Amino acid sequence: MPGKRGVYFVANDRVVELVTVFLNSFRRTNPDIPLRLIPFDETYGQIAALGERYKFTVWNDEPLLARCDEISLSFHERRTGHFRKLAAWEGEFDEFLYIDSDTAILRNIDFVFDHLAEHAFVTATSHLPGRAWLESVKTSGKLTEKQYAYAANTGFVASRKGALTRAGIAAALPAARELKPHMKLGYEQPFLNYLMVTSGLPFTSLHRLRTTTGDQSIPAEVFAWTPGVQAKDGGITHPSAPPALLVHWTEPVKPTWTDPALIPLYDLWCHYRDLHTRT
Repeated sequence: MPGKRGVYFVANDRVVELVTVFLNSFRRTNPDIPLRLIPFDETYGQIAALGERYKFTVWNDEPLLARCDEISLSFHERRTGHFRKLAAWEGEFDEFLYIDSDTAILRNIDFVFDHLAEHAFVTATSHLPGRAWLESVKTSGKLTEKQYAYAANTGFVASRKGALTRAGIAAALPAARELKPHMKLGYEQPFLNYLMVTSGLPFTSLHRLRTTTGDQSIPAEVFAWTPGVQAKDGGITHPSAPPALLVHWTEPVKPTWTDPALIPLYDLWCHYRDLHTRT
């Protein structure tokens, strides 16, 4: 029998509208699974106040979050809260999902946990050219082709408590720093990819499972800027795509940061921004 399962997300008050979209959509499709906020930084009071409505708790191990902040300084000139998602591997859930808060969740996520029977890490999307690594990594001699080709989006990661450990992360840091010239440094993504593919544990993605098995019923992460995708009745349509698990508004098209007329699937974003959870 599986242990305790739950979902983590990282956010602060700067993205409260994005978080409202995430929470409304998530609780519409996943009304009961435990949910926990990992604060991006110290300014999260507005979001924490939503905890009762959306049934989530707040991470309170400040020393562990501070250690994650310190890790970020190995790759960036200033602390960045994106690395705080590393805390999930020491959290309360035996099996967990980490989900970025700039998403709309369109269906129940329970099925993802089934894949943890055979894999320690399951992302939604992987094998993305230009994601995580620069082309130079191929000739660096520091990663195998299987390792650098994984190139996963780390905005949706299923795993198990202890699959990454504090000691293991510390031990991996020196070699990861040597790869910094080959990293596409969009926050924690290259480092987390590195930790997963060098862990010695099996890793995959829903995308990989779908393409290798031919099972087109496995739901997909859909990036909001994907050509041909349209919003309809709180969901999306695409003539050739598998069923959608979530829509992800990755940079530079986050709805609160630019002209709404330039935002793909803005109607879908507004739908969930304005939707009140029904319990």
